[in-house]
Amino acid sequence: MNKLDQNTVQSLFALYRNGEFAALAERTQVLLKSYPRELVLHSLRGAACHELREYDAAVASYRAALAIRPDFDKIHNSLGVVYLRTARFEEAIASFRNALESNPEFAPAWFNAGIAFEHLKQWRNAADCFQRAVAVDPRYVEALTSLGTALWDLGEYENVAGTLEQALAIREDHVPAWRGLLNFLEQANRQDELLSALERARNVLGNHRLVLLYEGILAEIEGDDACAREILESFRFHAADTTAMHNERQRQARLVGICDRLDDTAAALRYAETSNRLSRELDERRGITKDAYLNYIAHRRDYFTRDNVARWPAAPPSEGPPPVFIVSFPRSGTMLLDTILRGHPGIAVAEESNALPGLIDSLADRYGDHLIRLPDLTDGELRELRKHYFETLRHRLSPVEPDTRLIDCFALNIIYAGEALRLFPDAKIVLVLRHPADCVLSCYMQTFYEGPASANFYTLEEAAALYDHVFGLWEQYVDVLGPDMLSVKYEDIVAGMESACRPVLDFIGVPWHPDVLEYRRTARGRPVIRTTSYNQVTRPLHAGADGRWRRYRDAMQPVLPVLEPWIKKFGYSAD
Repeated sequence: MNKLDQNTVQSLFALYRNGEFAALAERTQVLLKSYPRELVLHSLRGAACHELREYDAAVASYRAALAIRPDFDKIHNSLGVVYLRTARFEEAIASFRNALESNPEFAPAWFNAGIAFEHLKQWRNAADCFQRAVAVDPRYVEALTSLGTALWDLGEYENVAGTLEQALAIREDHVPAWRGLLNFLEQANRQDELLSALERARNVLGNHRLVLLYEGILAEIEGDDACAREILESFRFHAADTTAMHNERQRQARLVGICDRLDDTAAALRYAETSNRLSRELDERRGITKDAYLNYIAHRRDYFTRDNVARWPAAPPSEGPPPVFIVSFPRSGTMLLDTILRGHPGIAVAEESNALPGLIDSLADRYGDHLIRLPDLTDGELRELRKHYFETLRHRLSPVEPDTRLIDCFALNIIYAGEALRLFPDAKIVLVLRHPADCVLSCYMQTFYEGPASANFYTLEEAAALYDHVFGLWEQYVDVLGPDMLSVKYEDIVAGMESACRPVLDFIGVPWHPDVLEYRRTARGRPVIRTTSYNQVTRPLHAGADGRWRRYRDAMQPVLPVLEPWIKKFGYSAD
């Protein structure tokens, strides 16, 4: 069979370099009729279709190329990138592994594999891949930047800023590294370092929108909301790609809180609507929908019935103190209680640990629908699962003394209470409550990381519906399983911290200590606060958030009928 002549090949590459992807796709398709085994035609057609977002065609072309040359590392990498773009992360990882089997020194494949692991929230694997990319190419700025954020997600805070500074030392105008550094310093409450880094960023980037964003954020941190609003309303990010969308969402989200504090409720709602619209689009790009979480809850309501739970055999007693779970609906005040309790020298709190969800995921990986296997868990399996849980929990904490009381604080562990009580029947559960209308409004007005749960917060109606589903499940747990639990209200903590927190300490079995009242000092001493409340717990307590929903009554009116049964049940007023 005749070979494709080099002049034709060069003309095809010229089409690619010039961005004429439609012409390239058409031309390669015609040529493939005469040269069906020409590797370069399949490769270039795959690249053209990729650029045209014709992803199925790109996959087909890359697979055809690999059928001709199975060890072509660059084609495996390109195929993996298509899978990344289409949220097929497991397939992406497999493609990058194939590339690395052919060429272990292929740094882009290590980097791309790290990105795929990030999407799966497998931070350790992601960090390892980024480190391998940097080991191959020490000046790989993108890999260093991503490594910094992966270390942040792993809780290895002491290495985050240094890694991002390494990236900036190589390329001082690398905006993603500046974004990561400024974001980290802000959330770590390192205000002086944030100010210094922001001055450096301005010297390098000038009047870049990222610089303006953090100048507005810094003004907000310093308490000058009027100045912050003026800065943040003076520009916008044009959301052409995911990074710009994240930045614009962050700008809009900061303006929600600022306008709320300035009592411009109309503007606060307007910014909340825009911020949530961006969040929904980001979710859709990753294939995240609200229905997945609702189905997750419905499945538990179907399973955790008296008949099913009656089939559980008695579990062996805990070998040490039973675990303590702090649960709630998001934006109910768990972070405030977390910060108060971690001021106690005999308590260690794991904030938003993946210990319990990760354990349940491992059961699902092992058994499929793990709920139907709960009665069949042997004593040995239960002990193994408990050991794994505490090992994971301790991994998220600094070294602690053996007699330290460990607390797992993650609001939405509330939906896993059924499994938790199968594994730990003597577990202690602290339920944090807040006025349901304030809670739902706050969820709507707060920006969360993308996920199936937060995908339900993009309208007030959706947020109220999720609240109803979550507490419907919780009441079923209480009725069927009778957990050892204590309720504490956010409003009571704000009104009288000591009187609200003494019963909590008694419940979890530790003596009173006055340091729990120094919550602001505790918050400032934390290396980083991982929840959406990170910029609030360092401020003085005030009752302004209590009853805030009344200022938004007109907007809240359609969802009050859904919330009123819970308002009444939890002892709040609907007036």
